[in-house]
Amino acid sequence: MIGKMRDALAFATLFLVVVAPAAAQGTGALTSKIELEKSMPASEGQPVRTTYVTPDVVVPGDRVRITLTFTNSGVAPAAGVNLINPIPAGLIFDDTADTAGFAVSVDGGKSFGALAALRVGATNAAPRPAAAADVTHVRWQWPDAIGPGGTRTVAFFGRVQ
Repeated sequence: MIGKMRDALAFATLFLVVVAPAAAQGTGALTSKIELEKSMPASEGQPVRTTYVTPDVVVPGDRVRITLTFTNSGVAPAAGVNLINPIPAGLIFDDTADTAGFAVSVDGGKSFGALAALRVGATNAAPRPAAAADVTHVRWQWPDAIGPGGTRTVAFFGRVQ
């Protein structure tokens, strides 16, 4: 099960990049990296140190960081880049530090917004406030262009179920 979870994380992290201007479409490359968060013991009087390693195995409760890097491989600036990433099966969205242009979806990527503003419908019940476990996709929209050869990197965290 644990090995399968790692494989599911590696293969289920799919990406979609939408670039608005026709001249820039198809000129971007997207890479991803999945890392396991590890807390390192602190020296006396020092805070605990957090590091990230390529996981051999993940188990329920582990926190992983998924880093996405968009590179404009074209000759023109890539404007209007939207980066959308589904939350892989077996993972619950936990957080991101990259909040500029960031939104989440709780409806399979149909609509996006701030998590605190979203609601989830339930059968035979009133809609309730959305929670991190309801997040199905994350999205970053970048209004400024990414120049030729330029890159932009973002990351989000998840907990293994």
